[in-house]
Amino acid sequence: MTAHRERIDEAFRARVAAHDFPTPPIAVATSDLTARDVFEVFESALQSRRLDLLARRLGKESRGYYSIGSSGHEANAVLARTLRRDDLAFLHYRSGAFLIERLRKIEGSTPLYDMTLSLVASSDDPVSGGRHKVLGSKAAFAPPQTSTIASHLPKAVGAAFAITLARSQKRGDMVLPRDAVIYCSFGDASANHSTSQGAFNTAAWAAHQNSPMPIVFVCEDNGIGISVPTPKEWIAANFSHRAGLAYIACDGRDLHDVRRAALEAERCARLLRKPVFLHMKTVRLMGHAGSDVEATYRAAADIEATERDDPL
Repeated sequence: MTAHRERIDEAFRARVAAHDFPTPPIAVATSDLTARDVFEVFESALQSRRLDLLARRLGKESRGYYSIGSSGHEANAVLARTLRRDDLAFLHYRSGAFLIERLRKIEGSTPLYDMTLSLVASSDDPVSGGRHKVLGSKAAFAPPQTSTIASHLPKAVGAAFAITLARSQKRGDMVLPRDAVIYCSFGDASANHSTSQGAFNTAAWAAHQNSPMPIVFVCEDNGIGISVPTPKEWIAANFSHRAGLAYIACDGRDLHDVRRAALEAERCARLLRKPVFLHMKTVRLMGHAGSDVEATYRAAADIEATERDDPL
């Protein structure tokens, strides 16, 4: 586990030192991201990665506890950059970069310190009191979620319905803006769970009847669920033609492509009040969790190929 962690970090440093960067995609020419946008998103991604490396080191030293990292999924910081801070976000457990980016402009926020407290199960952890490594923040409109598979998807659909219900009843005590969007992220394996299927069906059923459902489902597809590979192209085949859901795909290794998809998804959910399925291809680095020994179920060549696709 230690060699795996150090190898990824050393490879990143070596490629940067050698200026061994990917060829810029065509999307850069049409992207609206400024240099500052790119710098700050990348900074959030780096901070998320350093937290993952810290979590693994604390685990090795028996000072940290069970943790699930965000390495390989850092492009979700672009999604945080695109949506508004008051768009309620039900987060996948690999959304460290998203939360760091969303908290960036909230005065007094200390996401790195707070998340480190959760890694060591400190009772001072402001989100869960040290009970579990949980992502969440009231100030960032991110309700705390545990890693229970797909448990947050029905709640996200309920929140999207509640916005419409409050608008129709002309409630004056709404916490969310009238044009808010609900953000809900999860993994490709979670998309197969009966709980998530119920959430997708409810959102699509509402949309089919022209009932507003302003939600963006974000499937962060890294191609594997714990130790079981997701069948090739399964997510696209299953969701690209599903009635009632607008399907948008992007490459999580390319922040400009993610930005394009995020803007398209936001427009559909915020202006048209329709549910969106945003399919973001990612990679999973350093295994499923801190206690996972990926080499017991994946060939070394496969692991190394994944590491070469490090989005950073």
